Formats: sequence, structure tokens, C-alpha cells
Amino acid sequence: MRPRIALILLGIIGYALTMSRTVNFWDCGEFIAAANVLGFTHPPGYPLFVLLGRVFILLFGWISGPAFAVNLISVISSILCCLLIYEITLKISGRAKLGFFAASISLFGDTFWFNAVEAGSYAISMCIIMLEIWAALKWKETLERKYLFLILYAAFLGLGFHTFTLLPLPAIAIFVGWSWWRLGGAQQGQPSGAPLTIWGLVFIILGLSSQLYLPIRSSTEPVLNQNNPVTAENFLDVLSRKQYGDMYMFERALYRRAAPVSQFGFSENIGYLGYHLNQWFPAPYGAQAIKPFVHRIIFEFLIIAVFAGLWFYRKNLDVILVVLMFLLSSVGLVLYLNFSDGTKPESYNAKQWNAEIKELRKFVPNSIPDLPSIARINTSLNFYLALPVEMRDNWVKIAHEAEGLRTVFAWRDALNKQGKKMPPTPKIAHREVRDRDYFYTPAFLFFAIMAAIACRKANEKVAFALMFAWIIPFASHFSSHNRSKDYIARDFAMNVLNSVPQNGILITYGDNDTYPLWYMQLAKNYRTDVVVINETLFYSDWYKEQIFKNYQIEDIEDSERSISYSLGVTPVDDKPLVGLVRQLGIDQAKADSLLLVNLTENYRYGELKARGQEANEHTLMIYRYLARIALTKNPNEKQRKVLERLLETANRRR
Repeated sequence: MRPRIALILLGIIGYALTMSRTVNFWDCGEFIAAANVLGFTHPPGYPLFVLLGRVFILLFGWISGPAFAVNLISVISSILCCLLIYEITLKISGRAKLGFFAASISLFGDTFWFNAVEAGSYAISMCIIMLEIWAALKWKETLERKYLFLILYAAFLGLGFHTFTLLPLPAIAIFVGWSWWRLGGAQQGQPSGAPLTIWGLVFIILGLSSQLYLPIRSSTEPVLNQNNPVTAENFLDVLSRKQYGDMYMFERALYRRAAPVSQFGFSENIGYLGYHLNQWFPAPYGAQAIKPFVHRIIFEFLIIAVFAGLWFYRKNLDVILVVLMFLLSSVGLVLYLNFSDGTKPESYNAKQWNAEIKELRKFVPNSIPDLPSIARINTSLNFYLALPVEMRDNWVKIAHEAEGLRTVFAWRDALNKQGKKMPPTPKIAHREVRDRDYFYTPAFLFFAIMAAIACRKANEKVAFALMFAWIIPFASHFSSHNRSKDYIARDFAMNVLNSVPQNGILITYGDNDTYPLWYMQLAKNYRTDVVVINETLFYSDWYKEQIFKNYQIEDIEDSERSISYSLGVTPVDDKPLVGLVRQLGIDQAKADSLLLVNLTENYRYGELKARGQEANEHTLMIYRYLARIALTKNPNEKQRKVLERLLETANRRR
């Protein structure tokens, strides 16, 4: 009991010191806003998280507002998750000290800690995953079917939080089948027969019932009603995440969107190994950088040592289950998620292009070879276009690197003779816009369990020392994960809204210039007179109808309201800058005056620290950009001092 209490206290103290008190960037603002008004987030809607978030707001919102209450979900879920890690490790290793080791280093692992102190669905999803693994081990120990039903119910109920909760099912199916076979078949309590199948379906249906919240609540037309899932078609589109592309994830995974070395290695924003090595002891320059070499060698050796230690327990089914979960969560997810490194096109576009080329092949003589890969064509073509015009023809004729491009031109000429056109090669997909380490959170947790199991034969002194290993990640990550004074997203949202005239329209573009604003309006009831319109969503009929209906606007351009644009909307870069927005219908002199007043008097800045977060760093970059421009607008002495101080403070990234 004492290790469990110690673990709970450690989690409470660590997270109480570092949890966010308000909204943060990315999906946090959307989740909190949706929970407060019982609306919907982006697909797949996260219905159970929204409902739980509303319950937490009712229970704890009085303490420090709705953001604090919803953030508590992640804190509590993370502590419960680590308790389950303790129980799983204890059950397999039989040693409480090793259970505490695995659970405590998980508490303060880089990615897990980041998700534990802000609003989001990852922490509670990790808790459900660990519950499923614990139930599988408990089933093997007791042979009671209720644990199998618990697994099915938790996995499908968890879809209301995140699809992550289905991840353990393949590994558990192998574990149960293998255990059943080794136990000699269908003994008492073993999974067999129609009754088990029927009851399994019942618990799956019960778990899925939370999804009914989407059409039921949508029928009441909540303020935040993304994708309007009231109809069967819209409901299925939300569940299948149709908003994010024309291909299903399994289909997309068949066409690699990056080189394997990028996806598995150290490539920026996507490389798995770089994230893994950065979990418990960060590299001085970041694990994704080429340096430091020593950091990589040490931690790659530790990974090999863990697998070597586990080799002695390779016949232990419990260990095999944990290893399977690690492989599913690392190698499996790398292959399935198929993140882009900016060198290859989107899978759907590549598939369409390849289909067209296959049809056109019959119009091209056999003497002309097949086309090279899309990536090779784009590389050659980009180099070709970068050359001076007078050098291009000669380069194509003689350069070995132009061989693929010569084939492309031969195809083009052959098709032109047949009255056909060569389709343009698909454009390269953008590299992932942010770190994607959070998708691999389960892998980091199961590796911690594996590391503990690998030390099962360690003597008592070593096991006792491992109980304090959490101090290393805690000390290493505390500064970057201390979100207790991180008000950048909240202040940014207030500053943006305060840049818009009364009853004005604000056009935004991305997540970070939209979701914090939704939070301020729908959760804090702040500047609700401003009509916030996300340009990306405005291409959807459901969103356009909601905007027109909720704000009684028939046409944006003909509206009498003033129109402003956030800085992320690029087509209006030439419009007058008044601060964090560009405003239409205002002369340059007035815009310059507003820019100075907003930056030096009207805006709130709080503690301007990036804490290693891209979104915060991007915001500081915007403030630096605006301060430099404002300094050229003839500020008075008082304004100049404020701007210089802002510029100096925003340059301190940590």
C-alpha cells in the first residue's frame, strides 16, 4: 500500500506545481469550449470527453474557472494511469520497487507530463489502455470472463475519448488466444461458445452507446456544433474523420509519405527514435537534432539493454503482451500514422496520379521506360526550374541526374502526339506542422514497464536506487513543463479579440488563432460581440449555415460589420496592421496609431516564456515582429520604452 500512496502523492505534488491554470494552444481551447456549452469538437467529436468535461466544470469550475476544471481530467487520469502501470509491473515482476520505478518515471516522462497538465483526451486514453492490459493479466490469473467483457467495454467506451483505446485489442487477442492454447483449450472460464460472443457484442454496443450523444445533442443545435452530426450521413462522416481527407488511414498507410529513416529516426516533428530518446533525459540540443552524439549512443545502448534483459523472459506470456504493446505503439503506429517529412506527396494524390499514369502507359511506346518515382521527378524538376533558362536544355541532355526528367519529357512528347496530356506530378505534402510525439505516448509507457521487468533479477540495492530514478526526468523537464504561469494562449486570445472593433467580424485560419478565441467567448463569455469565422471551416456548408444563422448574417462582404483578419490569413498581407489583426477600411495613419496603442497599452502579455513549446515560440515571434514594426511608426518616448521592453522580453525564449 505504501508505494501506491507514495506514487499518488508524488503525482499530486508534481502536477499541482506544474498544471496549467488556464487555456493552452492547439486543441485545448476547443475541448474546454465544447465541454462548457456541451457542443462538439473536431472529428470524431470526442463525445465522452465533452460530457466528462461538463461534469468536471460543474464540480470544480468554482475553483478557478472551466479551464482549470477540464485540465483536472488530465491530471487525475494521468495519476490513475501510473497506478495501473504500477499494478501491471508488480503483477509481472512480483517486485513493488520495480513497479514504483516504472510508474514514477512515467509520471514525469516528457510527452506524458506534457499531456498530463493540460486539457486533452490523451491522458484518459492512456488510463483506459492500461486498464485493458491490467484486465487481460487479471483474466489470465483468474480465468474469469468478466475481465474479457471489461476489456471490450472499456475499449469501445473509450472511443468517446480517443480511438487510441482500440490499440490494445490485437495484442490482447493474441495474448488470450495463446494463453488459452497453453492452458489446454476451453476449460472452465475459458473463452468459448456462443454465449461469450453474444455477451461480448452486448458490451461492445454498450460501449459504443456514448456516440449517440453526437446526433442527439446536435439536434438541439448547440453553439459549437462541428460537422452538424444530426443526420446519418454527417454522423458517419464525423466518425470516419472524413474532414481530414479522402482516404481512410489504413489505405493512406499503404503509400509512404516519408522516407523510413525519417519516420523511425530523428527527423523534425516526426522521428520516433528522437522522441523516445528525449523522454527521460533531454538532449542539450533536442533529440531531433544531429547532435549530441553521446546522448544518442548512451540511450540507444539502454534500449538494446532492455531488450536483452527481456530475452530471458521471452517465454513469459505476460512479458510478451507488454512487448507486443510496445511494438504496436511504436513500429505499428509509425507505419499506420505515416507522417510526412516534406519529401513526398499526399497518399490520395499519389494514388490518383499513379492510376492516371497506368492508363496512359498504353499510349507511350514500350521503348520509353517507366516513369521514376514522384519524389525523384519533383526533385529533378525543382532543380531544373531553379536553373537559368539558358542552362536548362543542356543540363537535361547531358546530366546523369536528369535521366528521370528526360523520361518525363519523353512521355510528354509521346502523349502529345496521341492527343493526350501528361498530368502534373502531385505536389509534395508539407512536413508535419508540429511535434507528433503525443501519438507515441503508449510506447513510452510500455517501454518503462519493459525497463522495469528487465531489472527483475536486480539486487535489493539496485531496485531501491531505481525507485528514485524519477528525479532525473523531474529535474530535467520541470522548467519546460511548468505550465502554472503559462497564460500566453489566454492573453493572446484576449489581445486578438480586443483588436477587433465592436461587433466586428474576425476571419481566422488555423487552430491556434481560433480555438483560444472560442475558449474566451464560449467558456469565459468574453467579447462575444465579435463574430469569429474560421476560413478553413467556412468552405464547409454546415459551418457556413451555422455562422449565418447564429449571427444573422446573410453575406460577409455585404455586412455592415467591420472585417478584420488574423495574421495567419495570407491573402490580406497588404492590409493595414493594427496589432494581431489586419483591419479593412482603415487608413494607414490610423492603423499605425492603433498598432502603437494596442501593443503598448491595450495588450496583456503575462509571462512571456516559450517553455520549449512551438506554439508559444510562434506567439513570441509574432510579438517580436510587431514590436519591430511599431518601433518604425514614430512612437513617443513612453511607447518606445514599452516596445523595447517587449522586444527584449519576447527574445528570452525560456
